[in-house]
Amino acid sequence: MKRIVFVTRYQLLRYTGGAEMQCWMLAKEFKRRGWDVHYISENSKPNAAQELDGITLHNLPEGTPWYDINRKAVGELLQKLNPDVVYTRVFSLYVSHAMTLAPKNAVTIWASAAAHDGQVTTTLPEIWQTKTLPQRLALIPRVIYARSKARRGALKAKIQLAQSNEQLINLKSWGFSPVLLRNSLEDTFAKLHDHDGPCSVLWVGSIKKWKRPELLWELARRCQDLECQFVMAGELQDELSKEPLAQAERELSNFHYAGFVSPDQICKLYDKAHVLVSTSRAEGFPNTFTQAWLRGIPVLSLDVNPDGLLTNGGLGAHATDMDGLEQKLRNLLANPELRKQIGQRAQEFAKKEFDLQANVDKLEELIRAKNPKLPG
Repeated sequence: MKRIVFVTRYQLLRYTGGAEMQCWMLAKEFKRRGWDVHYISENSKPNAAQELDGITLHNLPEGTPWYDINRKAVGELLQKLNPDVVYTRVFSLYVSHAMTLAPKNAVTIWASAAAHDGQVTTTLPEIWQTKTLPQRLALIPRVIYARSKARRGALKAKIQLAQSNEQLINLKSWGFSPVLLRNSLEDTFAKLHDHDGPCSVLWVGSIKKWKRPELLWELARRCQDLECQFVMAGELQDELSKEPLAQAERELSNFHYAGFVSPDQICKLYDKAHVLVSTSRAEGFPNTFTQAWLRGIPVLSLDVNPDGLLTNGGLGAHATDMDGLEQKLRNLLANPELRKQIGQRAQEFAKKEFDLQANVDKLEELIRAKNPKLPG
């Protein structure tokens, strides 16, 4: 039986980020196709599961030294499992572990996630702006070390994947040889939004500095004259945002923080939303966009516009400052027919471009091209 091993810091039982969701969808689809699927990741929770959805879980300890994070354990597992394929995603020391410790004959795959994956120093300005001096002195050398190792590991991958054409171009300019493979959607049967009733604006993501959650609170403050509810969903990961978030809930009657919402429940928030708003500084290709498009919900984004799809593709609206964000939101909320037109285009695009089975078909073709002896 063909065997594939996924190596990431976390899997979906431990942390529900976009990269973890994408990895788990792929893992389940490979399992459905008859592969022997294993997943190596950190999980120190008591009684952590050893198996899920037919996938064997290999749980590594958390809190190991930052300069190593389970390198020996990953290497031993990869040699023991002797997989045909090793897949890793994002840009951490686990990329180095997976790509350099994989068996020689294995087809190694690195998939980029964030917009800055592939470069070493691009995250340093964020650290400099948001951390104290002692934190900077501790974090910056660690980040440079980890991302340098990750870059060397990713360059060794036999298959390198980009999520968007923009990312494809950037990775090529940074010395990689990537192939475009869009993110996947597991459920393509979502109902198209009818855009009736009182409006709801949704923001979904981990609440941390580079996603700029405070800009949604500002947007809600500016739009208090509208009959519209602003809903924020996501895990609070930035302690500095805790009090401003609580203050926004106290002061703004049109704002609600839903807290962390599990992946199997988040669809209920999407089903009620009329517009999805993104305020991130940068993204690879947000899962939130594809989830909204699948339901016929326009995306309004400040700065992030992957492959120009919001503007050139007509799948939403794009702004470069808060005044523009407010103006375009007001326009979308005042025009249900416009939202329906955008939503129909968006759903058609999502079903075509982000189909899970089509993506795994392509991934299997890429794997066979690297190893023609692999059983069909």
